[in-house]
Amino acid sequence: MQRTVINGMPLYWDDVPGPFRAWLVLGAGIEDEPFTRLGITDLALQLAVTAVRESGVRVDGVEFVTEVQDCSVLIDGDPEQVAEAVNRLCRALADLPVDGLAEAVRLVSARKRRERSWEDLQERELLDRYGLRGIGKIGWGFPALGAVDADDLRAWAAERFTRANAALALSGPPPKALDPRLPDGPRVERPVVHPLPGTTGRWTAVPEGFGMPVAVSFEVPRPPAGVFSVEVARNRAARDPRVARNVIGEVEILGAHAGGGRSFCWLVAQTDAEGVAEVAEGFDAVLRELAANGPTDAEVRDVERVWNERLDTGEARFRQFTAAAWQHLVGQEVQDVALVRDRLASFGPGVVRAALAAYPSTAVLTVPEGCEPGPDLPFEEETCALDENFHEGHEYRPRLFGPVGRSERMYLSDEGLMHWTEGHAHGVRWHRVVGLGIFSSGVRRLFGENGACIDFAADWYKSGRDLVSAVDSRVPAALHFPMDEAEPI
Repeated sequence: MQRTVINGMPLYWDDVPGPFRAWLVLGAGIEDEPFTRLGITDLALQLAVTAVRESGVRVDGVEFVTEVQDCSVLIDGDPEQVAEAVNRLCRALADLPVDGLAEAVRLVSARKRRERSWEDLQERELLDRYGLRGIGKIGWGFPALGAVDADDLRAWAAERFTRANAALALSGPPPKALDPRLPDGPRVERPVVHPLPGTTGRWTAVPEGFGMPVAVSFEVPRPPAGVFSVEVARNRAARDPRVARNVIGEVEILGAHAGGGRSFCWLVAQTDAEGVAEVAEGFDAVLRELAANGPTDAEVRDVERVWNERLDTGEARFRQFTAAAWQHLVGQEVQDVALVRDRLASFGPGVVRAALAAYPSTAVLTVPEGCEPGPDLPFEEETCALDENFHEGHEYRPRLFGPVGRSERMYLSDEGLMHWTEGHAHGVRWHRVVGLGIFSSGVRRLFGENGACIDFAADWYKSGRDLVSAVDSRVPAALHFPMDEAEPI
């Protein structure tokens, strides 16, 4: 893999078999977006990519994606045409064609709905761990997308789409026509967002629609040591009799980067109701043993052999140069195939033990709804992370024949807003509000960084107008935004 700099932007390239591809990676991700501007990166990319597609440049494809910590645009086709497309893309990012904003909102909204948010096991758990903060926002839709205006987009692009926050990767030598130009600007530093208190050492249940999964998640260091160690754990877990006799298919590994040099990894197995407790027990026992004592050297070398075989493929070479751009942006060491091989050879049982050492203090167990883990497992049942009990507050009771259940109550105090129903309460403290959505019907939806959503309206409660007025006045105007009545939650 080669590295150079072009117009102040790092460029990584390698001769990779297959079509010529360019991968522009930018330092703007979902975790960076304010809740009231979720989707702003997708909007900006939609505008820029549309400009490239309509420019007449002939390439085979132009696609974009926004991830947790970054966004990227992939262009493939003839090398010189791809180079021209990259040039045009950078010009569009530097001066967004905001005249197409309404159409971009429509396209981004439609694409987000197709992604069917909330149906991913990882996203649900990260919301539980982080609330509507940082990586916890990835499972949400874009509730305030329609509130993003041209000035918001220009300010976001000026902050995020600069040469210091970009990197380019190519699957071949740089074409002569390549001349990408992004504006100058400081590198954006990301604050590390930590999980909410009390969100580990718990077990939780997922509803129907996920199959019958047993999953355990935990924190590991950045790649390659973290993922390598999880693969060692996966192999041992798959051989554990409690898992082997109950698993349907394979034990899978999932992952998500959490920033600060950390990742979360999941071991996931499908089973049936009778196998849940044993699979959960097997996963937990294997991981605690490895965290305490580490694996055998033979287990480490088995995974090293498999990884080295993967590194010999063209796909590995492609991943190497695309990963290099991302590693540069997030401040990690850029790793080519030769460096990864050297690291693998240096790994031993001690590296795996150290990488899995955080398992006992960061683990969360997930089981299917209606099932429970065995009584001997050291996990407590998840309590409602949204509970916020306020000392005193004005009580609002439902109106007769209204849409709110007769047993429900709303309590408003100087501390926050709390909704109570059937012995359960969840609330949001005023200093932890991340947004107040306002529907055209007058319904309000208050969002808390703990993940709570509280709906209310003037005609739902007695003295409801006072309730609405009090909430509106306590939430800063900058956090108010209009919501589409059809916006899914």
